[in-house]
Amino acid sequence: MMSQTKAKDKDQFVVRFPDGMRDKIAEAAKDNNRSMNAEIVARLEDSFMSSAASRYRWALAQINDASSVQTTVSMLAEAISEQTAELLERVFSGTVFPAFELSDRAARYLGVRPAWLKHGEGRPYEVGSISSYGAKLADELVREKPKKIVFLRSMSREGNVAIVVHRHDFVCEVFTTTLNLSDQIGGHGEYDLASFSNTCRKLRLHYQDVASVGLLLESEHFIQLIHGQLYPLLAVKLARPSNWLSDWWDPSSFERQTTDLDYWDGYRELCKRVYDVTDIVSSLQVERDEIMGSNIPI
Repeated sequence: MMSQTKAKDKDQFVVRFPDGMRDKIAEAAKDNNRSMNAEIVARLEDSFMSSAASRYRWALAQINDASSVQTTVSMLAEAISEQTAELLERVFSGTVFPAFELSDRAARYLGVRPAWLKHGEGRPYEVGSISSYGAKLADELVREKPKKIVFLRSMSREGNVAIVVHRHDFVCEVFTTTLNLSDQIGGHGEYDLASFSNTCRKLRLHYQDVASVGLLLESEHFIQLIHGQLYPLLAVKLARPSNWLSDWWDPSSFERQTTDLDYWDGYRELCKRVYDVTDIVSSLQVERDEIMGSNIPI
């Protein structure tokens, strides 16, 4: 049931909520740090907005959450070669459905999948996979001179690893791996980790002109990232700093560690275990020695 009363400048409505609805709105308002009235208005606005507008707004919000410099709709319009911001403003407000060609340009700039931005199909971000490592992977990762390469270790017990390659502007590539940086590995897992240690070794010793870092990411955010539901640079922002990428393959570093603080439980034991594998497997030892023997930054 709804009745209407006249306010000074705005219409006011008295709404009778179904049982339990008021409590749900109050809880949502608290979670979103706004008043109940603001929560109700926001939900009404969203209900009248096109699904395409919701996706546009979500993608831009992800970028702005990751950056200290905010990108506006007009800045996006200029970046994708629109003559004015008028059309995109209307797209974001939900009053106009964007042309597919416009969405293709916006998707390239925002770093999202065009099919998702246009149709809501699949996940927002593309996710690839990597299953072979060694010095060759280091060469491949730096081939197109990315701005930064970030290795994210999940803070779960398994310690899964994902790779974010920041190409340019807001565009990134995300890769899952077969790696578990933990004691949750079998024989083949040991080999992969030892091979990956050579990846890190070559990156840090030979490609010092390309920024690379290893971080620790909460399991919840890690899962969102590898499922293409979290903007890669926002995942990087949410991650905890760590020196594991530069330390874990180098005995002169990990043997001097007296604590696993800023790493993870069992870090030093894992480092020693993996280094021993590179000593035992001749191909990995040869590759390691070649990297160390030609330690000249490129």
